Amino acid sequence: MTPAYLHIDARPSLPSRPRAMAIMAALGVGSALISSLPSPLPDIRLSDPDILINARAVPLHAGIAFGAMVAGVLWLWVNRDPVKCLLAMVLTLVGWLAAVNTANDVINTIQSSSLFGTIEGAKVYREMLGWLTGGLLAGAVGAGLAAFGTGIAATAIRRPEAWMPVVVVGAIAGLLLYPAALFDAIILLFVPWQAAVAAAIAFGLTWQSAGP
Repeated sequence: MTPAYLHIDARPSLPSRPRAMAIMAALGVGSALISSLPSPLPDIRLSDPDILINARAVPLHAGIAFGAMVAGVLWLWVNRDPVKCLLAMVLTLVGWLAAVNTANDVINTIQSSSLFGTIEGAKVYREMLGWLTGGLLAGAVGAGLAAFGTGIAATAIRRPEAWMPVVVVGAIAGLLLYPAALFDAIILLFVPWQAAVAAAIAFGLTWQSAGP
């Protein structure tokens, strides 16, 4: 018998917290694999202000894939209002763009600074610090806006106890930007970040059913 939360013609129904987290983590892996495919779009950079929208290493379709996954889960499990689900997708995409540009700005600022002075290996230290700091902040920004967008359709995740884990998980997973850049393999960031943030969102969505 098919569970109620998988019926598109049934009233939205959340699965149990462990099952919801497992399902969303798996969906996050799927969207991450799609995100890791080469971008079909040309590089896009706007000036005044300087905003990076799409590039080989930071493809726009990554935000679209993850946002569509989040919106689909919201529609299936939480809220059948297509406008709210679409807004959640849009804000998740905006979060991706904000994360990309946050990382870009932080990395450029630290790498062009005089941190570590003229000591041996100063440039290497600056690069490592730039990638780690940029990934940490970008991960938090992207996850925070995804959680905010999710809250449009799901009241459960609006509690600080529900959305704060999403931001923390996103920030920690964002540190993987450094090894992803080091090995020129963005999949090293996308798979764990999207899977972990998706699972954290599921944790927030099931807050009311799992807590007082």
